[in-house]
Amino acid sequence: MDRTPKLTLDQELQAAVAIIRVGLDRLQDAACRTADPAPHAAALRAIYNVRAEDDGVLAAVSRVVGTISQSLTDVDDDRIDDITEKLDEAESYVLSSAGERIGQALEILGELIPPCEECGQHRDDVEVMPDPFSTSLYPEATDHRQMPLCPPCAVKRFEDS
Repeated sequence: MDRTPKLTLDQELQAAVAIIRVGLDRLQDAACRTADPAPHAAALRAIYNVRAEDDGVLAAVSRVVGTISQSLTDVDDDRIDDITEKLDEAESYVLSSAGERIGQALEILGELIPPCEECGQHRDDVEVMPDPFSTSLYPEATDHRQMPLCPPCAVKRFEDS
């Protein structure tokens, strides 16, 4: 026996939109709780991943629009071609228009993120921290040099101590 409550189409769509809004609110909150540019860049990459355009929120929106457009080709009406043409344009504009602009903003924003002092990479997870090497060797000291490190380099400096 199926115990899943049956939702009307309207209820199902409202629930889906509510879930999406919660996710978008989480992205916004994660990005905007600090003046540090790294969380802002990370959230924008979650929305539009320059390196993997088929990943991220915009790619998901683009796929949904494309799938709906493709599904509409089964409808028997003379106006379907006009509708699918508009939807196909919308599908491509999501990534090409909004995505390209976010990508351009990310390029500039990336320059504001300090590079890891060890590997030199500009990563969203670079954090300014007390030197793990000296902190491990001299835990009682309070004047450890602050340095921007990515997690792998921080672990390596700690393990080298």
